[in-house]
Amino acid sequence: MVPMTPRSSPAAGPGESAISDQMLTRLSHLERADLLRRVQMLHASEFSISQRVLTARRWFIRFLAACCLALIPWTIGLAASLPRTYVTANWRVLWTGFDVVLLGCLAVTAWGLWKQRQILVPASIITSVLLLCDAWFDLLTANGHRDLIVSAASALFGELPLATMLILISIRALRVGARAARALEQDARVSSLWRTPLITFPGSSKLQ
Repeated sequence: MVPMTPRSSPAAGPGESAISDQMLTRLSHLERADLLRRVQMLHASEFSISQRVLTARRWFIRFLAACCLALIPWTIGLAASLPRTYVTANWRVLWTGFDVVLLGCLAVTAWGLWKQRQILVPASIITSVLLLCDAWFDLLTANGHRDLIVSAASALFGELPLATMLILISIRALRVGARAARALEQDARVSSLWRTPLITFPGSSKLQ
């Protein structure tokens, strides 16, 4: 453990902070990381998760697992029973409403990136998913050779590159946030988001 005694620690006078900016700049990289980790641990100790919340979380995880299992036969049944063609109503409203939602998500993502706000992460993830869905349905619902070419060009040069860029922005923002909260500057460079613990639930990375 890195000792946190500063190289020079003058006594704080009236109205002065116990830890000044000058003292922080004198700390090494490892000392700053250890200080950040300790502050996070002290902050996490203020939160206590009740047994009721843990039980509800366990049941919700089981519910999600059951949904995954139920979707397997449901998807197989749809693949075997759905017709190849289907005439639907409200086609114009469907795509107009979808584009309105996509426009709103793009605007929120742009605002979050401009203002550097946490809303950027969920907004960019949702927007990237909507863009991928847009490309998927455009390609599969294209009617005729010309529509297929337009949909493929829109997907290759529009939706897919933008969705990929937004996904990369989301991943970078998540990693930077985890590094800042856990002070894992060295480990975060090689560990993936699949292995990074949630910082929303301090002290409960594993469910008993």
